[in-house]
Amino acid sequence: MVMDCSDWERAVYLLLHFLWPLSCPVCGRLGSPLCEKCLSDLAGGEPVKVSCSECLRPYPCSGHPDAFPVRSFTAFGGLPRELVHRLKYGSQKCLGKPMGRFIGRRFRPPRRVMLVPIPLHRGSARGFNQSLEIARGISRAWDCPALEKLAWKVRRPTQVGLAPGLRKKLPRDSITWRGPIDRTLPVVLVDDVCTTGATLRVAAEAVREAGGRVEGAVVWGLAGAP
Repeated sequence: MVMDCSDWERAVYLLLHFLWPLSCPVCGRLGSPLCEKCLSDLAGGEPVKVSCSECLRPYPCSGHPDAFPVRSFTAFGGLPRELVHRLKYGSQKCLGKPMGRFIGRRFRPPRRVMLVPIPLHRGSARGFNQSLEIARGISRAWDCPALEKLAWKVRRPTQVGLAPGLRKKLPRDSITWRGPIDRTLPVVLVDDVCTTGATLRVAAEAVREAGGRVEGAVVWGLAGAP
C-alpha cells in the first residue's frame, strides 16, 4: 500500500499531537497550536492599521505631531479577541509566538530594532507575560532581540478592571526602564491589545527617560479606536 501526501501529512500531525497534545483553536488541526492559514484568514486581506499613540486616530495625526505610530493587525472582536483571552486567561502560552510571527510577517520596520513588551502587572497570578510571548514570535520574523526591560513601579489593577476614564489616567512614572539601554537600537513596544493607548504612552515615556528612542508600537488588536 502506497500512502499519498495527504496520508503522510495526517500521520505527521497525529505524531505531533501524540508528542505535543495541541490542536489549533480555530480549525482543530492536530499538532499545531495555531495554524498559519487560520491566522492569515483572520486578517481578511485588510491592511495593517496605523494609529496615533495619543488619540488612536489615523497616523500621522495633525493634532499630535510628536506621537508615535501604533500598528494593529486585527480588529479586536470575535475570534481575534477569543485568542487573546485563551492566551491570557486560559493560560495557553503556546498561542503567543504564532500570533507574533503573524505580526512579523505582515510588517517589518526599515531598520533593526529592539522589541520591548509591556510588562506584566506586579502581583499578577499569571505565570508568564503574554506580550513577551508575542514579542518573541515577532523577533523570530525580524531577527532582532525581544527583551523584558520595563517594569511597573507600583501595584496596579489590570486595565480590564478599570473604568474607561481611569484607563487614561496612568501617572507618567508608572513604568520604569530597568538597567542600561542600547541607544543604537530604537525601541518597538509590544502589547496584546490597545484600548486607550495610555499604557503604551507611559511605557514610551520610560524609554525616553532612560535615553532611548521609541520607533513605534505593535499590538495584536486595537479595541479603542474612535
